Amino acid sequence: MGGTLALETDIPLAFNARICVLAACLLMASQASGYTMEQMCAQWSGEGYVGNPSNCRAWGYCRAQQLVSWNTCDDDLIFNPQTGKCSDPSTTICTTSANRTCTAAASPMYVADPLNCTQYCYCDGKGGLSYGNCGKGGVYQASTKSCVWGPACPQDTICRFMLSNIFVGDPENCGSYYNCVNGYGTSAKCADGLYYNVVNGLCQSTNPCTSSDNTNGNTGQFTVGYKNADICNITNFEDAEDVFLGNNTTAETYKYVSDFTTCYGFYFCSAENATGVWNQCPTGTQFNPKAAKCVSPASYACPYNRCGNVESTFMAALNTTCQSYTICSSGLTGTCPTTSRYYDEVNNICTTTKPDYTICGST
Repeated sequence: MGGTLALETDIPLAFNARICVLAACLLMASQASGYTMEQMCAQWSGEGYVGNPSNCRAWGYCRAQQLVSWNTCDDDLIFNPQTGKCSDPSTTICTTSANRTCTAAASPMYVADPLNCTQYCYCDGKGGLSYGNCGKGGVYQASTKSCVWGPACPQDTICRFMLSNIFVGDPENCGSYYNCVNGYGTSAKCADGLYYNVVNGLCQSTNPCTSSDNTNGNTGQFTVGYKNADICNITNFEDAEDVFLGNNTTAETYKYVSDFTTCYGFYFCSAENATGVWNQCPTGTQFNPKAAKCVSPASYACPYNRCGNVESTFMAALNTTCQSYTICSSGLTGTCPTTSRYYDEVNNICTTTKPDYTICGST
């Protein structure tokens, strides 16, 4: 079947249905994307509406890479991010809650489960909701209404809450971009030697992503080059570790300060009370403020979202001594079997012996 797991057409027999219980529905309704409206605006050179990842009735408006206004739709309408319009909830998918969609759906339909990409939901057109599972290694692809082989979640891109037929910067890979079509993003890169500039939406020969080039115009928080006038205050600067280059025993005059939000971001502080410039670690690494450098995630127990900036399906959960792991596509927590209770995130296996990683010693 070419790597695609087709859904059954006989709906009652397609899966072991379980009706959504109240607790699960409430949890799904509270589920939000990993991006804020400010971050989405920062990656878009155009002007227009974006959806609010925490409320499918709400919207924001972007101009010059800034979120300039926000509001909610009238009369309990649903905001459709791909058209930029408020629409009838009976025909519009709520991007933050499958339960809300199924409650209002006027006809049967399949929708993605915002909480768990390995599942899909079936709305019976009468207000009912039931679930199907794509099985081991499968994820649901809403654009084709079918299960496909993972591990990436097809719906989990910045395009989910943005207009259709636009280009936006890839928040995880500066210099690359997404082609957004109907809520789904196709990752792309410029030709060899060229870099995507989120300010003008064009490919250019100069790299706008280097920490030394702070004139690229990126203004969104957690975009390389973003400036923060307060982050390098006396307390943060003094608490930050000294930076030593090579074999030098004399510390540099500058320091790196955590952004206190992501596991991979930090600010370059040229001096105490200077304006901090945000930068990020290379993909696959995270910033360890105690070492003032980017390191393997396993060697530092980061207190924030450990799935950020890594290309991993699972990451060891903080404060569980590696006896639990986070499913990065959904944020849910999983455990290894009792016969091999420890999760080794470096080798992506469950093992009988607790790995000797810093993350596994955190409590």
